Amino acid sequence: MTRHNGDVLVETLIDHGVSVVFGLAGGQTLPLYDAIRSRPEQIRHLPMRDERNAAYAADGYARISGRVGVCDATVGPGAIKFVSGLAEALNSSSPLIALISDMASDWLAVRYRGGGNQLVDQVAILDPLCKWTARLPNDQKVSELVQRAFQMAATGRPGPVAIELPEDLFRAAHDGPTPPVDSRFGSIPPFRSAPDPEAIRAAAHLLEKAERPVIIAGGGIWSSQATEQLMALAEHLAVPVATTLAGKGSLPENHPLSLGVLSALGGTTVARQFVEEADLILAIGYKFGQNPTYKWTLPTPSQAIIHIDIDPAEIGKVFPVEVGIVADAQLALVSLLAECGSPRSLDAVQARIAESRIPWAAQLKSEAAPTTPIHPQQVAMLIDELAGPDDILVCDASFAGGWGGLYFNVYGNRRAIFPRGTAGLGWGLPAAIGAQVARPNSKVIVLAGDGAMTFCLGELATLAQEGLNVTVVVLNNSTMGWIKWDQATFWDGKFQSTDLNRVNFAMVARGLGCQGIEVSDPADLKDALSTALSTAAPVLVDVRTSVNDTPVAKFNESEQAKAHMSSL
Repeated sequence: MTRHNGDVLVETLIDHGVSVVFGLAGGQTLPLYDAIRSRPEQIRHLPMRDERNAAYAADGYARISGRVGVCDATVGPGAIKFVSGLAEALNSSSPLIALISDMASDWLAVRYRGGGNQLVDQVAILDPLCKWTARLPNDQKVSELVQRAFQMAATGRPGPVAIELPEDLFRAAHDGPTPPVDSRFGSIPPFRSAPDPEAIRAAAHLLEKAERPVIIAGGGIWSSQATEQLMALAEHLAVPVATTLAGKGSLPENHPLSLGVLSALGGTTVARQFVEEADLILAIGYKFGQNPTYKWTLPTPSQAIIHIDIDPAEIGKVFPVEVGIVADAQLALVSLLAECGSPRSLDAVQARIAESRIPWAAQLKSEAAPTTPIHPQQVAMLIDELAGPDDILVCDASFAGGWGGLYFNVYGNRRAIFPRGTAGLGWGLPAAIGAQVARPNSKVIVLAGDGAMTFCLGELATLAQEGLNVTVVVLNNSTMGWIKWDQATFWDGKFQSTDLNRVNFAMVARGLGCQGIEVSDPADLKDALSTALSTAAPVLVDVRTSVNDTPVAKFNESEQAKAHMSSL
């Protein structure tokens, strides 16, 4: 039987531990599909309805599995649809490999301005959104190229790479064996970089003399699998822990030292209060982005910062730091714990956190009270109440991410993931497909607004075709909520181009092969969500919600905005 370079590619993927490729069929990519077809026990191709969603699915898969996600697209219109997904993965440090096909390698003269059907300079378009891009140079270099792609995606700060495969080289026969690979590059981190001992000693000294230290844990804790080490250090030093949305649950949110999420979107008043009052901030795997810093107003100049990150370019990028530690988060935390002295008593700080939580919990419960139309807070609180211990919440962008950040508690095997790289609408459902494939025994719950759902409706058909255990909850208020609140806050309530026609998403879901449930009465909401979450099949719950609620701090703090919204 003749082997082709498609076989070499797929064998190299398998050797790196890849069991699924998310993509959309194209003629130039047929060598990939044929090679996957002949190895059904080792790898499969999961067909998506849109190439952008294939990248999002690979992203969701990577975040939950800790492995490199792989997606594919055909030349031209397929490949350039990866733009959104690769940008999200780049900014979220998610390891992906995008396989993009190309026309024959000798078509270069007709590449530009449509001289050849589908042709466009796709690598030039994708290159700014990747850690690395490359083109297969000849028909003997497939395995070498793919191995390098895994190495680039997984090492250092993880991220996406794209490799271009010309059709003639991809189809070429290959007589030799597939070279051995280093399978460690199939997951993150493949290697762990140790911290500078001198920097660790300096950090330990600052922590031990600090009176009100606080830890801010970012997504790097999850990437490094450093959750146990984070808890050990926090408990040893009696230090409260706030997280970003990307780091949500890296210290279990039922832990007495947990402050919850620090963010202008979906953050707790408890986290903000403790961070504002801190004299020292230990930031780990955290890039000091816009929302957790409240547009870079927190930390304040009077607060000292210790920053641990795998990427040296992040240290001091936004705020000057007292101590910078370039290292794997897990190893850095282990070293820091070993350098610290005797453990501190937890009693006083835990009591202070518990006291601060009381009014915050009462406020959350009050805002989630049943009303007509239904508060999105009620939906999010019920999801938290009804979800199981192994469930995964995937929030789409905009307000859905805020409600999930506020109400869904992450502890044990629960996870919550959010599109915080570029915050693009439509990420939630395809990312949930990847998450469910990564953890097939878990229920995956999507929380999305109606605006976001219109970006990815076709993937409901993917849920049905694959029989995935995913529940989609749509907060349907027939408006683009963030923009409407922005206009209420900063444009004197001069609303324009925000309202959407009422879409019956439950009916759409049924038409695409899923179950669909409609809810407009708050008395019916719990039963509807309970039914959906107890069904091991794709279900969409379309909830008619209010437009007058927001999880965004700047909107909630504006009395003018609330007055404009309440007048609607």
